[in-house]
Amino acid sequence: MKRLLLILGFLSIVFSMDITSGGKLSKNQLAVDVRHYDIRLKVDPKRKMISGHVDIKIKIIDEVRFIELDLLNQYFISKIMINGVTTPFKHRDNTIFIKAQDIEINSTVLVTVQYKGKPPIAANPPWKGGFTWSKSKDGYPWVGVSCQANGAHLWYPSKEHPSDEPESAEIHITVPKPLSVASNGNLQSVKEHKNKWTTWHWSTKYNINPYNINFTVGHFELIERIIPSLEKPLKVQFYVLKENLEGAQKLLDQVETFVDFFTRNFGQFPWIEEKLGIVNTPYFGMEHQTMIAYGNDYKKNDKGYDFLLFHEMAHEWWGNYLSVSDWSDFWIHEGFAVYCEALYIEEKYGYEEYNSFLTKNISKKIPLSKPIVLERNSTMSQVFGLDPYYKGAFVLHMLRYLVGDESFFKILKDLLHSKKHLPNNQITTSDFIDIVHKEIGTNIDWFFKVYLYENQYPVINQKITHGSNHTFVELHWENSGFSMPVEVFYKSNIGFTKKKLVITNEPTMIAIPQYNKIRIDPDKRILLKIDKKQ
Repeated sequence: MKRLLLILGFLSIVFSMDITSGGKLSKNQLAVDVRHYDIRLKVDPKRKMISGHVDIKIKIIDEVRFIELDLLNQYFISKIMINGVTTPFKHRDNTIFIKAQDIEINSTVLVTVQYKGKPPIAANPPWKGGFTWSKSKDGYPWVGVSCQANGAHLWYPSKEHPSDEPESAEIHITVPKPLSVASNGNLQSVKEHKNKWTTWHWSTKYNINPYNINFTVGHFELIERIIPSLEKPLKVQFYVLKENLEGAQKLLDQVETFVDFFTRNFGQFPWIEEKLGIVNTPYFGMEHQTMIAYGNDYKKNDKGYDFLLFHEMAHEWWGNYLSVSDWSDFWIHEGFAVYCEALYIEEKYGYEEYNSFLTKNISKKIPLSKPIVLERNSTMSQVFGLDPYYKGAFVLHMLRYLVGDESFFKILKDLLHSKKHLPNNQITTSDFIDIVHKEIGTNIDWFFKVYLYENQYPVINQKITHGSNHTFVELHWENSGFSMPVEVFYKSNIGFTKKKLVITNEPTMIAIPQYNKIRIDPDKRILLKIDKKQ
């Protein structure tokens, strides 16, 4: 036993964080549909170990030789059963291959995986994930789990791909007294055992992405509040460390303000039958469905609100309710969440502050390291970076400028609530583009080609010539087929003039008073480069 613990400990130290989520599904993975996870684990903070089993309800939708599940090699699997019968398996390359013999198409099987081990320790949570084994100021264990970037198979056997969201999940976590466990959905029971351990049973009846299934352990106090939320009240729960009780009620005041904003603009809280949960975590934060991880220590930005809380709450609509089936479309999760903050600023402080937030804050953070939409079957490690967040948000800002407010906000509502061809309200970038085209009645693929699928800004060519009475400014886009309208600003004989011009690949000429200067896109609404020629 001691030798096994030493091996498991060594593996957790040398664990490579190139483990990631998503990618191309194998033929065996395409043949199964996970319907339900029932996770039953003991978490031992002293030994930094987890042990137990997971029951996975799987529907067989095509012929399959092996049922493939993902779980890190560093865990020791003692037994696997299908419908209660012990079954041969192999565990290599972080994948479990379970022999599937005589299983009929359209049948549903129950796969049970018994395992134990030392989970990887998070190197930089939540971006480089794993377990964070910490302690609160009162000396009790404080354990967080982060796995968005690296996948749920960091800690439980799963079909680790965004396309397969189970319809429901049960989470049973056993911890030493007097610790609490905060997790997804509704708390079903707290069972005390004679050996000074307690099992917390949580259950969610909604579809959920594997990385969003999560738990946090700590010596928590529970603060609850019922707040208005359209036609039905919303239960809010905050699992907060005792050392952070001061400030908790004010955080919930912000939650109430944010819920009002989101529900008015995007509809009812998606998980209204369960809760909006928040839990103190020993890492920055994450949008775990119905139990948001929060580690921002009540910090507010210069506008007086908690941006992290706002961002993670935005994901309950954009990322959790509306989600993507392939990480190549990750910008839909993050770009929309960031843009929601711009809309909140506009509503609270006015359009000028909205524009300032986008032009002085967001656009300057765009690294242009890669296109924000990559090829299908991308992994999280391939897509992750700042471009999906900040360029994604600015693309929405430009789209609003291009199509107008009425069409733009109708597009947002259609994205969230229209019927999708994919299950579980999932969407692709192509679906998004189709909804835009349907709403505006014209094709703007030239816009999406440049801003979604390329990683350089379009170039506008400016040529200036001086006549006897006027200065002539000639403008055209260098990118083939690009026709984004552009505002120009200059001083005329009657004062300052601002015009919106339709610019194409053909030169557009404008005459201004002689030797006056012209400003292209004065409000910086467009991501562009200007090539000035004399």
